[in-house]
Amino acid sequence: MGRSLRALADSLQYCRVSSDLAGLPRIVRVLAASRLCVLPMTLYSVLIGGLLAWLDGYSNPWLLLALAAGFLLAHLADNLLNDLTDYKRGVDEPGYFRLLYGPHPLLDGIISVGEAWASVLLILGFDLLLAGYLGVEVSLLIPVLAVSGALVMTLYGGYPVDAKRMGLGELLVAIVWGPIITGGTYLALTGRMELRQAAVYLPYAATVSLVLIGKHLDKFGFDAAKGIRTLPVRLGEVRARLLASLIAILAPLTAWLGTYYYTGSWWSLAALLALPPCLAAARMLGGGKPARSPAGWRVWPLWYAAWGFMTLDATGRYLIAALLLVGLGGMARYTVIILFIAMMLGDLRRTQYSLMLAE
Repeated sequence: MGRSLRALADSLQYCRVSSDLAGLPRIVRVLAASRLCVLPMTLYSVLIGGLLAWLDGYSNPWLLLALAAGFLLAHLADNLLNDLTDYKRGVDEPGYFRLLYGPHPLLDGIISVGEAWASVLLILGFDLLLAGYLGVEVSLLIPVLAVSGALVMTLYGGYPVDAKRMGLGELLVAIVWGPIITGGTYLALTGRMELRQAAVYLPYAATVSLVLIGKHLDKFGFDAAKGIRTLPVRLGEVRARLLASLIAILAPLTAWLGTYYYTGSWWSLAALLALPPCLAAARMLGGGKPARSPAGWRVWPLWYAAWGFMTLDATGRYLIAALLLVGLGGMARYTVIILFIAMMLGDLRRTQYSLMLAE
C-alpha cells in the first residue's frame, strides 16, 4: 500500500515515479503512467463552470461531482489514447522525449495494446452514457458537446487526420478546456449556454494551450526531426517562446477583466493576484532552456511545460478564489481570504525561486 500511494503521489506531483512500478497492482501502474499531474487543469475547468452556475443561482453538488468524474476520466483516456496512437505510429520509441519524463504504459509493459484500447473505449462509453442521460434530462446540446470532445481526442491522436502535425493541437485543447468542459459544466447545471461565460473561462483555457506549447517547445528538436509540425515547430522556437510569454502575461489580466464583466464585483480583483507568478513564468518562458536540470528541479527534461503549468495553476486558483469571494459573504468570505493569503505566500516562494534561476 505504501509503495502504491508513493507512486501515485509522485505521478500526481511530478508526472514521473521515483521507484520501480513492478509488483504494484495493475490499476496503480496504469494510473501512475497516465500523467496524473495534469488532472488539475481539468478539475479547475469544471470548478469554474460550477461556480459560474452557482453565481447565477444554480447548485447541484452531486451532478457537479459526476461531471468532474466524467471529465477527469476522459482526460486520463485522452492521455492513454495519445500514448497509444504515438506508439502505434512509431513516434514513441526508446530515446524519444516522451519516455524521458515519465513511464510509458505500453513501452514499459504496463498494459497491452488491447487493454489500452479497452480502457479508452470503456471510459468513452461511460462519458457518452452520462452525456446521453443529461441530453434527455437537461439539453440536447450536451451530447453534441460530448461527441465534439471525443472527436477532438481522436483528431489529436491522429485519426482521421493528425491535428498535432498540422499545428492545430494547441487550438483544440483550448476548445476542449473552454467551451466543452467549462461551458458544458455550466450547461449541465443550468440548462443553458451563453457567450458571456466565455469572457471568464477563455483566459484560463488559453493557459491549457500554453502548457501544450511549452511541452512542444521542450521537445522541439525531437518533433522537428520526426516531421511533427506542432505550432512551435511551425512558428520557430523564438516566436513560439514569445507567444508563450504573452499568454502568461495576458492570462491573469484577461481573467480579471472577464470576471469583472461577468459579475460587476470588485472582488474580481483577486484574480489579478496570479500576476506575480505569471510574470515570473513569462520571464522563464521567453528565455532559453538550461543545458542541464537545475538543483531541485524534479520534472526535468520538462522546462517550458512546467512554467506553462505554473501559469495555468496560478490563473486557475486565483480565478476560482475570485469567483468564491464574489459569491460568498460573512465568515465564509473571511475563510477564503485566509486560504487566499496562504496561496499567495506559496506563490511568493515559487516566484523567488524562478527569479533565482533567472540570475
